[in-house]
Parts: sequence; structure tokens; C-alpha cells
Amino acid sequence: MPKSRILPPADGARLTALDPTTLGRPFHLLPAFLRLVEQELADFVAHELNARYRAQFQFKTLKAGKPGHDTSQRTWHRVDGACIGISVARPLLLRILDYRYGGRDTPSPSAQPHRETETERRLARMLGERLAARLVQAVWRLAKNDTPMLKSAPAVETLPFPPGEQPAWEMVLMLGEAGSGGVSEIGLALDAAVFAQVLRQLARHDGAQTQGKPLARPFAEQLTITLNARVMEKHLSLGEIFDLKVGSVLPVSLQQQADVYIGRTRVFTAAVAENHGKLCLTSFDDAE
Repeated sequence: MPKSRILPPADGARLTALDPTTLGRPFHLLPAFLRLVEQELADFVAHELNARYRAQFQFKTLKAGKPGHDTSQRTWHRVDGACIGISVARPLLLRILDYRYGGRDTPSPSAQPHRETETERRLARMLGERLAARLVQAVWRLAKNDTPMLKSAPAVETLPFPPGEQPAWEMVLMLGEAGSGGVSEIGLALDAAVFAQVLRQLARHDGAQTQGKPLARPFAEQLTITLNARVMEKHLSLGEIFDLKVGSVLPVSLQQQADVYIGRTRVFTAAVAENHGKLCLTSFDDAE
């Protein structure tokens, strides 16, 4: 058994401190819940933003961790007994209003109004209510082992003031826009009660998985497709084929590009590379 040693203070300062609040809690299972949240938020961006306002927002990433997002613009909503805080970045609110009232060009920061308007506040409350309903729907799906989305949205109540407790966990949705390099943020904070419910459901699913009942995965992860790659071709005459014998060597040259098929349909082109004596495909492009 190796002996323990005491690290110098300089080496210990570079190590990540252990958070005692995570001990004994299934924080390592939170990616299963994040997959459900990503599905709900991707559907929100596609239907509640792009389809409704004819916008071109793109779902970038979803980050999660301890609350640290700017809370000055956060609105609080109660859904099914859970308190959820939503903060939409002001540039994103103004961009949505541009789409709503016919604007298309990306405004410069100097063109933004200095004072917040009541229209912005109403839009922030409306988006907060819709996003809070999406999050609670993801919690319901987790409790029911990843069932499909509900047809009717849960009732949402906007709170006139923040709850007394600080949020226990926060997710930050990063949104981009087609034709623009800018990125906007939406913060989604969960209170201690709903976050504890998420951890309980994850622990229950983990126990079922240990007993041989795995947690249901999204359909996109269950779908498997067989791909066939054609890395080279060699044309032979009928006489050359008849002349082939056991041990015959055919000179071939490796192509730089390979065609990838599903059945007989050509779907991708890929670059052929070598890695430790094995041929690999990389840089996939859609076939025209």
C-alpha cells in the first residue's frame, strides 16, 4: 500500500477543493437530467423563438453548476410547487423585440436604449414562464423515466419578489444567431426543493439500473445505423479475374477521400487517415 505524503502549500493550492455539499449525492448522474433539459430547450428555441418570431437563433451549449450568473434581471416563477428563476440577457430581449416588430439587422450596442422599458419586462416575464414550464416538464419526464413531452403545459405563477432562499443549482443556455458571431445567455436557476427532487429521481434510476433496469436513453442515442465505407476501387477485366489464383497480389493505391454509404445510398465523403497502422475516416462532409 503506497504511503501518503503531505503536499507543499504551493502544490495544494493548485488542486480543486472538494465541495462537502456534493458528498453522498448523485451529482455524477446529473448529465442524464441535462439531456432531458437540452431536449426541452432545443424545442423551445425552435418553436417558441424561431417559429414564433421568425428568428434565426441557434442552440449552442448548456452549462451547469453552482449559481453564479447575473441575477439582476432574474424573474421567479412557481410551477407545481417548484421555484425557478430565469434571467434573459438584455441584448437577447432586444433582439427578440427586433424580430417581433420587423427588425432584422443586428443593432450596435450604442443603438440600445439605456433604460429598460416595460415591453422588455413583459417579454422577460413571458419567456420566464415558458422556460420554467419547460424545466418542470423535464423534471416530470425524469420522474416518469423519460416519457415524451406533455401535451398541456403546467400552470405557471410569476412571483412578485424572489424567494428567501438562494438557488441551489443553475444552468446557462448559450444561444447564437445565424450570420452573427455574438452569443447570448439565458440563466435557469432551481431552488433547493426542486433540485433535491431531481437528485432523488436520479438516485432512484441509478438503483434501478444497478438491478438490471437501465435508465431510458433519448431516441437519438438508441438509434443505430450501419455505415459502409468504400476506401478504394480496382477495375479488372474478365480475363484478369479468371487469371486470379490464391496468393495473387493486386496493386492498389489508397485514395485520399472515401465514400460512405447507408445501404446503396451515398451520404458522406470522408478523408482517409492512418493511425498506428490502422485506417481511419475523418472530416465527414455531406454528399451532394
